[in-house]
Amino acid sequence: MQTREEMLSFIHAMIAAIDNAPPYPKPPGGYAVTLESYEAQWARGIEVPVTELCDLAQLDSAEVLKGARAAKEPSSGEPGKGFSRAYWHGWWTARMDADDELSDEAHQELKFRCWWWMLRHHPDVLRRIAAIMPDCDFAKPETYADLERALERGEAV
Repeated sequence: MQTREEMLSFIHAMIAAIDNAPPYPKPPGGYAVTLESYEAQWARGIEVPVTELCDLAQLDSAEVLKGARAAKEPSSGEPGKGFSRAYWHGWWTARMDADDELSDEAHQELKFRCWWWMLRHHPDVLRRIAAIMPDCDFAKPETYADLERALERGEAV
């Protein structure tokens, strides 16, 4: 059992790690065309969820935040064609974070990749997670082996 001070220290370490994680990886060579196709699909009304860090990195973060803030309003309906894909991503992610029952596979995959990216650059936080929650998937480096290999091969992560 952790003391209140230990838990607060852990939370502050997590926040610092998130704030100090390096930028997400850039898309591999020819992958920019794939990312552009997501935007083109969005323009035609097709929702393409964000599952890769290189896709998340190219979204307008201000738009993502606007969407996330709008999602906190109970009367806020799902954004339609008049909104950017970044805005929709922020809105949908905030809704899923607020209600686990809404969380879909794409959302879970992106969260997993975000955790991997942050923890691979902050092993000290990973060790603290392992000490507090040894059975948690986030605490096991082997959980991220596929992403590490993909990054080494120059694939989109």
